[in-house]
Order: sequence, then structure tokens, then C-alpha cells
Amino acid sequence: MAVTREEIYRTIDELPDESLEEARALLMYLRHKQTHPGSAWARTLYDLFAPVREAAAEAGMTEDEINAAIDEAIDEVRRERDS
Repeated sequence: MAVTREEIYRTIDELPDESLEEARALLMYLRHKQTHPGSAWARTLYDLFAPVREAAAEAGMTEDEINAAIDEAIDEVRRERDS
């Protein structure tokens, strides 16, 4: 389904003032993304992790849960390295 500019403008108009800075940052990121497509290695890495992102989404994991799992894995690797 295509989104119209009018829908986007209306959504922005309905945002509370506290969210405007975050919305601005997102829009600036999208503008930057259009003019700076990124490096090939970053795209390759992103594509390699597609199954992981899909599995996390299917499992309904929150960002906090994902971050905790990453932190746990890092800690485990460090423990093994340091032992």
C-alpha cells in the first residue's frame, strides 16, 4: 500500500512536541541514506544477518531481549577467552 505525503504530514502534525526532535532525526537519517547508500561490506553483513532478524521477529523478541542475548553471548566469549 502506497503512503501519501498527506498521510505523512498528518501523522507528523499529530505527534506530541516531545517527539518532534526524534522525528526530525529520523527524517535527516532518511535523507542521508538516499545520498550515501553505504558500503558494500555493510550491506553484505546486513544481508548475512537477515535470518537472525527474521527469527527474532518471529519469536516476538523485544529490542531489550535482543540486546540482553547479545550481551550474554559477548560475556560468554570473554569468559572463555580469559580462562
